[in-house]
Amino acid sequence: MTRILSLNLGGYGDRHGPWSARRPLVAAMLAEQRPDLVALQAVARDPAIEGGSDQASQLARDVGGYEVVWRPAAADTDGRELGLALLSRAPALAVHVRPLTRRRDADDPFDRVLLHGVFPWPRGPLHVLCAHLSWTEAQARDNVGEVLGYLAAVPGPRLLLGDFNQTPTSDALARLLEAGLVDAWAARCPDLPGHTFYERGALRKRIDYLLLDRQLAARLCDVSLVLDGPGERRASDHAGLLARLASGDERADVMESTDQGFRQPAPR
Repeated sequence: MTRILSLNLGGYGDRHGPWSARRPLVAAMLAEQRPDLVALQAVARDPAIEGGSDQASQLARDVGGYEVVWRPAAADTDGRELGLALLSRAPALAVHVRPLTRRRDADDPFDRVLLHGVFPWPRGPLHVLCAHLSWTEAQARDNVGEVLGYLAAVPGPRLLLGDFNQTPTSDALARLLEAGLVDAWAARCPDLPGHTFYERGALRKRIDYLLLDRQLAARLCDVSLVLDGPGERRASDHAGLLARLASGDERADVMESTDQGFRQPAPR
């Protein structure tokens, strides 16, 4: 079984407490959930903090057993950077970065990239693409087009995950699903809202996703939210999104493919 977790760290923001307080919460989450692969968004690096070590590398030291891939997407003039990271139990076979264009007239001031890691997997190399898309519809629509163009050249099995900053009814998400990707949460928990973003003290929006190609969707066992519990001090302003994939010949409650899409297997 392969466990895959996606989480927006929120950089060094302190809305839910300083990083010094949130860091052990994230480390405890990783230690408890034991994901094989972790996709992190809004991962900060500050030359003045932890000797300039990025947040993903700090967490890998805290938990142990993880290889780290971190790539910056945006940098300030003082050397501070924000980017994406992948943590994995095994070293990546390859790493690629695809810069995404930014509209200069958009309200979103951040440069963004697509981080693509290739990892060993029992059923062939696993392609993991981590994204942190814009909250503006026009910018997100542009970048989804770039992501789809890039994905077209990536062989399966592959998954696209991260903070898309777009709701399930957005044009951006519709385009990704129309391209044949399967929304893990909608496939497994269609009657649950799956909110992943905290607003006014509660989870109120679903903007984080784990999308699978059909080869991987057929091996999806379950998906769940990873929460810290009540209170203002949280690991992040996002809940984690965790999926389990059947990676070998184990009998698992996996999804069954149909001509219309994916459905739960018949009871045994």
